[in-house]
Amino acid sequence: MFSFFFFYFFVLQAFAMSTKLICLFCTLLFSTIGLRLPAADYYSPYNSNLLLRMDNQLFDAVYDANSVETVPYKLMQGVTHFGDPVAILGVCALLTTYGNDDVRKTGKLLTSAFTLSALTIWSSKKIVGRRRPLDRLKKKEPPESFPSGHTNCAFVLATTLSNRYPRWKIPLYCAAGLAGFSRIYLGRHYPLDVLAGALVGISSTHLILKYKQPVLSWEF
Repeated sequence: MFSFFFFYFFVLQAFAMSTKLICLFCTLLFSTIGLRLPAADYYSPYNSNLLLRMDNQLFDAVYDANSVETVPYKLMQGVTHFGDPVAILGVCALLTTYGNDDVRKTGKLLTSAFTLSALTIWSSKKIVGRRRPLDRLKKKEPPESFPSGHTNCAFVLATTLSNRYPRWKIPLYCAAGLAGFSRIYLGRHYPLDVLAGALVGISSTHLILKYKQPVLSWEF
């Protein structure tokens, strides 16, 4: 389980510096439009989709329904809030309202990246329409699974702040990676959902940072 997390984190770290993230996400998105299957069908031994089978196997390797009352599970419940959209909105409001000019600039960049990525996540969820693994687990959650919104928010925050404050890059990406892993550990998302959410967050933020001068000139 933990070896998978570290592999996943270092892959994302490598992706973080790539200028091809948007193309990679688009390829991933259009290759997964066929995920509109009932959740039970993902687990059919006759499923011919290798990508889905690998995704299911990774999910089952990480998620354990018997761990609900354990300390690691409760810890992950706290960690997952690092990517809570409501919390990120609060950070955006705080940074754009209070602090010096440098802090306000950070708030503008974060707000812009969050808005762009949120629109991408919402439209992608509607296009793909993948059901959450919780459909199988009989728990109540918003139905769309791909991509992971929490993971997206975590990586928007990590990428924006690490660009503005480089010395915090490693702990920020560690926190974002752990937040993404928590979505699988808690049974909220498949690994592919988390990977896609991270790609959206990183690529959206890099796009905003590329054009940060016009972004910083906006008044909002």
